[in-house]
Amino acid sequence: PATAGDPCQAAAAQQLLCYRAVNLSLPLIRQLGRPGILTLQDDNDSSVYALITALNDQSATLRVGTQTHELPLTMLARAWRGDFATFWRTPPGYQETIADGAGGSLVNWLATQLASFSGQPAPTRKRTFDDSLKAELAAFQRAQSLKGDGIAGPATYMQINRAAGVDEPRLLGDRPLLAF
Repeated sequence: PATAGDPCQAAAAQQLLCYRAVNLSLPLIRQLGRPGILTLQDDNDSSVYALITALNDQSATLRVGTQTHELPLTMLARAWRGDFATFWRTPPGYQETIADGAGGSLVNWLATQLASFSGQPAPTRKRTFDDSLKAELAAFQRAQSLKGDGIAGPATYMQINRAAGVDEPRLLGDRPLLAF
């Protein structure tokens, strides 16, 4: 952020939410495909924050301040204990949980996205968050290597955004993606 303070609060003003996780793994960061802030521990056990911008099978590229470092994954694993934060763009009408039987813009958006991914036409009627939509969501989650529980959480929304081609920063890897 341009000003001091909690970057998650600054991001909320731009319809971005902060996704924070502890005990995350590099394969999950690779799967999310987005840059994020890693909390590293230096030799004195002090926290150092680094932005991960690229990840491949052998190394990670980190930015600390104005310096960029490419580290072997084994070296990164010594300093990183799984703390990760990233920003993601919320869909229209976003709310943290969708209650059974709920409707509205978020549910319609979700139904439209899921139909698109499965090659189906967009729904012509307003949808409710029923067992049928939960099953479609669970199938999408499983296809994305997420827990297929039919609950739309931050990781699910991030994967929907990625699959839909939402213009968000992407983690660089073996295939060309947008840079942060």
